[in-house]
Amino acid sequence: MFNSVSTAGRSSPGLKVVREKLRTSLWLVPTLMAVTAIAISAAATWADAVLADLDPAKVQIFVFVSTSSDARDVLSSLLTSMITMTSLVFSITMVVLSLAANQFGPRLIRSFMSARHTQLALGTFIMTSVYCLLQLASVGSSIKNDAEAYPSVSFGIALTLMSVLVLVAYLHFLARSIVSETVIKRLGIEITSMLSQLDDLAEDRNHDPEKALPEGFDQDARFFGPSVDGYVQSIDVERLCELAQKSDVVIGFLFKPGDYVITDGGGIGIFPDSHWTQELQDQVCGAVVVGSRRTSTQDPEFAIRHLVEMAIRALSPGINDPYTAVAVLAQLSAGLAHLMRRALPSSVITSSAGEPRIVLPRATYASLVGAAFNQIRQNAMGKPFVIMHLMEAIQRIADHAQLPQQCDLLDEHLSAAVEAVGDVDTLDQEAIRSRAEAARAAIAKAKTRITRKSPASSSGIGAGSPNSVISA
Repeated sequence: MFNSVSTAGRSSPGLKVVREKLRTSLWLVPTLMAVTAIAISAAATWADAVLADLDPAKVQIFVFVSTSSDARDVLSSLLTSMITMTSLVFSITMVVLSLAANQFGPRLIRSFMSARHTQLALGTFIMTSVYCLLQLASVGSSIKNDAEAYPSVSFGIALTLMSVLVLVAYLHFLARSIVSETVIKRLGIEITSMLSQLDDLAEDRNHDPEKALPEGFDQDARFFGPSVDGYVQSIDVERLCELAQKSDVVIGFLFKPGDYVITDGGGIGIFPDSHWTQELQDQVCGAVVVGSRRTSTQDPEFAIRHLVEMAIRALSPGINDPYTAVAVLAQLSAGLAHLMRRALPSSVITSSAGEPRIVLPRATYASLVGAAFNQIRQNAMGKPFVIMHLMEAIQRIADHAQLPQQCDLLDEHLSAAVEAVGDVDTLDQEAIRSRAEAARAAIAKAKTRITRKSPASSSGIGAGSPNSVISA
């Protein structure tokens, strides 16, 4: 997902954006299950025809045996109950989504919509309703009053019983889903999953993209922007690298996935200007996917900001729930500890000959850690309880630091946390001092470990550069 140069066989970032939209939609799984209901109905109708002339006494006990009129009555009752149950489930879902939007923020609705429990539950009820409706139409009235075997009715009863069980399980899931710890854990897993797709940290590959641009780029490049307004959802670096090498140009970006761009905003440059063509510009714009909302496809700050939003809401005067903020800090520390062991993609993509072809901003250790801690620290000023847990989070992360720059970054955030404490009583001052000392000791221990492991690592290129970037 975040590798700077895609390998052959990998799906394009544009397809990943589409897959992400489908994954977080409420209509896909129910639609597929409704189509499945049509196939099941066709099979059940065939089974009715096969067993129509069979002696009812020889039919298995679990097969519904009755007249066609009774079969239609049973199917009608099942259909009525399923429509009522489906309406109830949709109503409950809307209420939970409203509560989630108020409590955790509207952007977290995506997390509920992407939950397989919700999609499968809605799909089960719609599938059963569609099946009963189709079977009600296929089981016609008969002038004969003889009993016949109707396996289709038996299957309709089984589907209804399964729907009742699914309803109970769904209510249990909904009750747990609005608990803050459950939401925090789900977002934490999403962060870890995204970061696990990065390479293991062997060296710091984050170069300053401004220094990598050719001399005279600002004056001699042709600048243009995407043809639509919105958030940059993905950039197909592999395709752009092929275009740049074919046209013998350097393509520079002033934005990264997750940034908001406007039509023809001038955020893309082709150098030199003499190699620019309208066709090349259209192809470059076609490799940049822009949408109305941010996605996690190439934007690692996306899930982090969801967690941060929960903490900020919890710290607001209207809610004043510091324990939720502390739970967010604990989950962020787990994700950032994972980040310390991962190599962020380079902001300079070269051709097979080693020539720079694509230069674009990337997320850096500084930007990701800042996205996690800055707003929480700012909103926790004067709240020593939260600040102390922020220091503990920094201490836990320091145990996993792999680069001197990472240690320096954690030390900066620790100093900022100490300054954010404000005026507190003597008892709190002692607790804060002890936690700050423990965190500084952990950072110093990490620096010593890194120096002993690789004395030359201290000369690495600054991962904290605000202009470095994450992923393509």
